[in-house]
Amino acid sequence: MEKIALIDDEPVFLDIYSKTLGKKYEIVTAMDGEGGLELVEREKPALVLVDIRMPKMDGLEMIRQMKDKGLMNMPVIVLTNLVEDEKVSQAIELGVKDYIAKEDTTAAEILKKVEQVLESRAKEKSEKKV
Repeated sequence: MEKIALIDDEPVFLDIYSKTLGKKYEIVTAMDGEGGLELVEREKPALVLVDIRMPKMDGLEMIRQMKDKGLMNMPVIVLTNLVEDEKVSQAIELGVKDYIAKEDTTAAEILKKVEQVLESRAKEKSEKKV
């Protein structure tokens, strides 16, 4: 079972995403960027879902530090309430695969996006082996 790291400071979203994705994946969680960075380093998940706006360390800074530590070999999806947020553009420049608009996305859509990103990653890995 593939592991997904879910980092969000809002318990309601942690709960919804954990229940949705937990049916198919092992979920590990953190509630801020500092804890999220430690979690990613320790758990080495197949995919990271991270909220952009969080206390202590926001998602963008967490992504920067992941890149600095060579941890961007795993796909990252940004969670945001503001699709027009310039931080989303900055995250994509840092190597983030996609984003999810938290307020406008159903549980089924979240699961589908996660599956697409993981399938794309698996395909990239198999092509590199050929």
